[in-house]
Amino acid sequence: MTRLKWDREKQNSIMNSNYWVNPKEGFDKTWHEKKKTLNKNLGIHKDHKWEPVKLESGPHVGKAICNTCGGKFIMWLPKNYFTNT
Repeated sequence: MTRLKWDREKQNSIMNSNYWVNPKEGFDKTWHEKKKTLNKNLGIHKDHKWEPVKLESGPHVGKAICNTCGGKFIMWLPKNYFTNT
C-alpha cells in the first residue's frame, strides 16, 4: 500500500505563493493595470474631445462619449471612475 503524508501543512505549495494569492500583483496584474488606465481603452478617440456621462439607472455606472465624433459611444466606465473623481 501507499503511505500518505498527512502533515501537508509543513510543505510549501506553489499555490501559496504571492503570484497566486494576490492577483493584483501576480497572475492578473496586467488585467488590473489595463483597468486602471482609461486612455489606453479610448483607441482612436484618445486625442478627441470626450466626456464621461454618469448613468442613474441600469447595469452600468457610466459611459464615455466622443463629442468630436458627434456623441459616439466609446466604452462603459468602471465603477471606480466616478468615486475617485
